[in-house]
Amino acid sequence: MTTCSELSLALGEPLHATASFARAWVLVEEPAPWGRKAVAEAGLGELEQRAKALGIRVGLVRRGRERSATGHRAFLVHCGPGRAFVEEAEAADAAALDDPTLERLAAGERPGLGAERPEPLYLVCTNGRRDVCCGRAGRDLVRALGPELDERLWETSHIGGHRFAPNLVCLPHGLVYGRLDVDSARLVVRAYETGRLELDHLRGRSSLEPAEQAADVFVRRATGRVGLEDDPASELRVRVELEPLDPPRPESCDGEPKRPLAWRLVSLEPPRHEP
Repeated sequence: MTTCSELSLALGEPLHATASFARAWVLVEEPAPWGRKAVAEAGLGELEQRAKALGIRVGLVRRGRERSATGHRAFLVHCGPGRAFVEEAEAADAAALDDPTLERLAAGERPGLGAERPEPLYLVCTNGRRDVCCGRAGRDLVRALGPELDERLWETSHIGGHRFAPNLVCLPHGLVYGRLDVDSARLVVRAYETGRLELDHLRGRSSLEPAEQAADVFVRRATGRVGLEDDPASELRVRVELEPLDPPRPESCDGEPKRPLAWRLVSLEPPRHEP
């Protein structure tokens, strides 16, 4: 049986601008087995709904199936340019986040529930009960990268885009990558830790809406501007538009065939100067 990720690759489906929008993340450690709807089944469904309305993604994380030595942890992340951070807190405090605290996080303010984490956080989706591609390819990538990334690398529940597995998220900047092998994942990590984006395999920056993700990657490719804090799309006039792709194909291994939409570049021009 051909998997959804194999089919997506064979059909040449573009990766750019496919990252799910999330200006911030709440990640709660849960080493127990994850179900298909992992967050809701872990008792965080109500938090997930309140956070989603503010553009915050709630997910589960773990380092293997064993509870970490420090107990259940959580990570509160904001991905916006100039305000990107990871704050490490207790899982119980994260699970009990109230609306004002979520609003502050969405606005780029640290909640103040713990200490800011000085090093990056890498997530690989391994939620096999949601989709077999993430379960197999994601776990293979974790096993390969685990010894060198150690506590910087965490498994995570569904982040969207099974058909691009294995997927890697670089936090705090919210860079989402897909279709990685071990060598390309190492290139991504090396670039990220030196303040750059690796454009190959980039799905997008989660703090940007899809059209903004598309504009960002097209301009970066054209200009060679790959610094994390660069914003070349603001310096040029960029037009992008959606186009449907054929043939229809499933978005997940058990999904019905659909025609995915991809962003294409219409024009890229210098800004007009008013007389």
